[in-house]
Amino acid sequence: MKKSRFLSIGILLLSLMLILTACGGSPSTEGQPAGGNDSSDAEQKTASDKIKIMVVGPMTGDSANIGAHQLNGATLAAEEINAAGGVNGAMIELEVGDDQANPNQASILAEKIIVDDEILAVLGHINTGCSLSALPIYEKVNMPVISGTNTGDTICDEGYGNYFRIIASDSLNTKQQTYLAIKELGYSKPALIWENTDYGKGMRDIAVKVLKEDFGITPVGDESYIPGVDRDYSAQITKFKGAGADVLLVLGEYTAGALIAKQNAALGLNAQIVTSNGCSNPQLIEIAGEDAEGIYVMTGYDPNDPREKQQTFTKNFLDKYGEEPGEWAAHAYDIVYLIKAAYENGGTTREALIDALHNLGAFDGVTGTIEFDERGDVPNKMVSMMKVEGGKFVTYIPEKF
Repeated sequence: MKKSRFLSIGILLLSLMLILTACGGSPSTEGQPAGGNDSSDAEQKTASDKIKIMVVGPMTGDSANIGAHQLNGATLAAEEINAAGGVNGAMIELEVGDDQANPNQASILAEKIIVDDEILAVLGHINTGCSLSALPIYEKVNMPVISGTNTGDTICDEGYGNYFRIIASDSLNTKQQTYLAIKELGYSKPALIWENTDYGKGMRDIAVKVLKEDFGITPVGDESYIPGVDRDYSAQITKFKGAGADVLLVLGEYTAGALIAKQNAALGLNAQIVTSNGCSNPQLIEIAGEDAEGIYVMTGYDPNDPREKQQTFTKNFLDKYGEEPGEWAAHAYDIVYLIKAAYENGGTTREALIDALHNLGAFDGVTGTIEFDERGDVPNKMVSMMKVEGGKFVTYIPEKF
């Protein structure tokens, strides 16, 4: 009986030793690949494990469709890359954060993100104001942040060495939008209606400057609205009608753009509408219905682009999600592939990824050539234009500029 008890204790101790060996490992070699211990544990984990990318943007609220499109584009890219074997054997894993298009929420979200050591990079934020609010937090841990939507002129002048964007600035977008309305289409009495955010204010200031300096025109109307709050634009439209506006420069996102289009028609203004890239979304047409017909839209991606890479992406996105991709999806798709290319060029940690992105050179994406300057900007990125015809976006190529 005593012998049996000792035998049982011995078996128990042996079992515990085996469990500890399996779960613990040697402290000096845990997490390292066989044959080397040249890098830190954190670097080895990043280089050999999953590549975690945090996709952030509004997943609820009026701008939720933009957040969904961004996530869909990133998801398609990640699935393609993983199906082909990943990146140097590492699989891409996406996590999602909802900043609600609110700068305060963006800061709260950023504080949560930076404590996760597994996150290699942030894809987003969508709104410039959210990025400006969160960037000081990301900078504390040298977190690479790549946005496909921030168009604010000064964001790349803030001095954040960990920040990149792959979309053309508001200056370029708004200048071409203004030229389209005045030089190309020949209108002479523009009215501006802009969302009261950093994004909207920046575009408004650029439009006023271009109209004055390049055409000698002062807008006949200059009105703002609060995105996500205002739904009735009749006061602004009535003012524009009284001033004889013949073209509306809509400087905001698709929900407001669609409602402005409906009220433009309902109140009998019937001015031509030329929108910023914030309206480059199929939801503009869905919400505005027949009142979307004839609207011009600036965009960072034209799904009708005939080139092979662009048509392949458009087809794959359409097959997966049942709709054509907008620029938010296309930019997110490019960002995931951009991270892949930088990772393959040594960007396996946060700091190394920042260096690799700066040194990557020209990258051929579906949204065009991406090449960062020392500020993380893409000063040579071009803008596309579309027009709503027959209930869908079609390519528009200006002839006069």
